[in-house]
Amino acid sequence: MTRFNLWPVACFLLLSPALLVAQPLRVIDDQLYYLGTPGDPEWQEFAGRTPVGRRLDLKFTARANTNENTLFLRQRDVKLDWGVELNGRKLGKLFLSEQDLIQSLAVPAGALHDGENTLSVIPPKERDDIEVGEAKLDSRPLTAALNESALMISVTDDDTQQPLPCRITVADRNGSLFPFHVENSHPSIAIRPGVVYTGSGSVRIGLPAGSYTLYASRGFEYSVRTQHFTLPPGRTYPLPMRIRREVPTQGMVACDTHVHTFTYSGHGDATVDERMLTLAGEGIELPIATDHNTLTDYGEAARKMGVQDYFTPVTGDEVTTEAGHFNVFPVQAGSRVPNHHITDWPKLMEELRAAPGVRVVVLNHPRNVHSNFQPFADKNFNPVTGENRRGFEFSFDAMEAINSSALQSDLMLTFRDWFALLNYRYSVTAVGSSDCHDVSRYIVGQGRSHVR
Repeated sequence: MTRFNLWPVACFLLLSPALLVAQPLRVIDDQLYYLGTPGDPEWQEFAGRTPVGRRLDLKFTARANTNENTLFLRQRDVKLDWGVELNGRKLGKLFLSEQDLIQSLAVPAGALHDGENTLSVIPPKERDDIEVGEAKLDSRPLTAALNESALMISVTDDDTQQPLPCRITVADRNGSLFPFHVENSHPSIAIRPGVVYTGSGSVRIGLPAGSYTLYASRGFEYSVRTQHFTLPPGRTYPLPMRIRREVPTQGMVACDTHVHTFTYSGHGDATVDERMLTLAGEGIELPIATDHNTLTDYGEAARKMGVQDYFTPVTGDEVTTEAGHFNVFPVQAGSRVPNHHITDWPKLMEELRAAPGVRVVVLNHPRNVHSNFQPFADKNFNPVTGENRRGFEFSFDAMEAINSSALQSDLMLTFRDWFALLNYRYSVTAVGSSDCHDVSRYIVGQGRSHVR
């Protein structure tokens, strides 16, 4: 990793914690609790551990609050909706993310009672093992608690000195993603707990006083700039950061063949405008729009967000059937969407290739189960010889050897499947993709392909 000098700003930021004034922050409970079903751990890392139960109820004493307060909760491995209640009053939910992060929730005036109070974390009906706890209460409103001090961050290319779209990540002492405040009026950002994408390379973030690590990044081809600092209260500092293209990819473009938006796919959390910022911020130069059974053109949204010069969008479609999912591209604008009700593969392949302009058909996540169907289940596919046990010949052009949002416990499983197809003398290209529906839960371009 390349190191850069950060001029005198580092002298301002690298202050002793002793210089920080006392904060209006109270620790309700300092433990991190494992919630799950006893004797049936969801994750291998929880094997041998006994959960405290499926629900968490923390008792603590407090005084009634006449103004909004702020609750901080640490969480890990949250993939379903978990409610957060105070004295039976819903405050919100844990953030949907498997990452280690701090969730911040507003506590309305009057939600705290004089005397005993109960903070509850309510499980979903479905199975979901999580860790949650380290609850803290700030006597200030959410905006004030997260905006005690500020950083004016600007990220530039170290070679050209030009601003770069990028991802800014903020973590606390534990390495947990930490939330921060950004003004709602900011025109070109996508923000989630501990993460902000900026299309301009600049952003002002507010943080509580404390010690943090900040990262500036732009996908695998670029270096990562890391800054450790302790931020005193009531101050605003400039923080220029430089990153450099480190991986030589001349003659190739970074492509993600499997990209979604909440706007058009209906799940995840990245709106189409936010997706433009994440694509530019992760250095994806050839994104394929593959919303479910929908043709999406990213051109207008890219221009709206001011990042149209950083990538060339391609219109595609994830044809989502009950017998597998397939990405097809490019598809001419205004074309009819392929019929996703067809489940007979030979007929489906004909339908996919009949879409105007289509040059590529990709078999997506062949080891995943959707609609009770797994394309490469043992009854359907011989993983040694590459033979299709359903009788007909495969005719897709490519398959996802890596789908970073749908990884297998055995990371090499789909690679071996690809080699089996090659052994059978199928001419099939392996692709890496992200299948990303979110701003930060899964990262767009974390699985990617480089195309000549």
